[in-house]
Amino acid sequence: MTLRAAVAVALLAAAPAAAHSPAPADLAAEAARQFAAGVAARDDAAAARPHFRAAAAAYDALWQGGRRNPAVGLARARCRRLAGDLPAAVVALHEALAVAPADRDLRVELDDARAAVDYPHTGDLTDQCRPATARPFGSRVSAAEAFALVAVFALAAGLAAARLAMTRAPAWLGVSALSLAALAALAALLWQDARRDPRPVVVVAADVFLRRGNADSYPPRLEPRLPRGAEARELGRRGGWVQVELAGGAAGWVPEAAVLPVPRR
Repeated sequence: MTLRAAVAVALLAAAPAAAHSPAPADLAAEAARQFAAGVAARDDAAAARPHFRAAAAAYDALWQGGRRNPAVGLARARCRRLAGDLPAAVVALHEALAVAPADRDLRVELDDARAAVDYPHTGDLTDQCRPATARPFGSRVSAAEAFALVAVFALAAGLAAARLAMTRAPAWLGVSALSLAALAALAALLWQDARRDPRPVVVVAADVFLRRGNADSYPPRLEPRLPRGAEARELGRRGGWVQVELAGGAAGWVPEAAVLPVPRR
């Protein structure tokens, strides 16, 4: 078979699947329709949640189809949460923030979702589970804004140095020094961002004990159970269990079925 014939056969084989794949506009319309139906039934959670689940599924299809932008990411997270699936909403927000880390609406939504996690009011578990509130520099400015700041400070330092050479005025030395200091501080913040924890994030999908070993026979590392929506860093996997580390540093094991991994880009 020639190359041209092989390509033709492959295209013919793929055509039926492509023909049955909903167009992005159709998916967006279906998501909007299901969301509106869920809002209309909001006084009855049992009736509203199936509509929000269907809307989330349509937004998931858009996301998986390449429409990975903050608007779709925010919509799929909100639909998941309205459908009663807080852990999946947290996962969707992490995915969206991986695409747009400086998006304010996504950050606010993640903070709100974290506030909805049913942590105990007191005790070690609460202190260990709550994510750190400090935000990396990259979550406050976009890549384009960071590049613009670097360019501005570098240009200011260069112009001040040139003016100093021409005029010998001490004031230009101060301007150049301040610009270089700002450039160094910005570089330090960007370097700190580059050293962020590379371990994958997992989200607890079902209330479960954090155990000292990878079996139900091991005693709990902390009590009570980890609540749905709590976040942790994955350390490893063994025998159907995941070893995780909480924000406070406590480590232990949970069943694989009890956590949702945040997909890596």
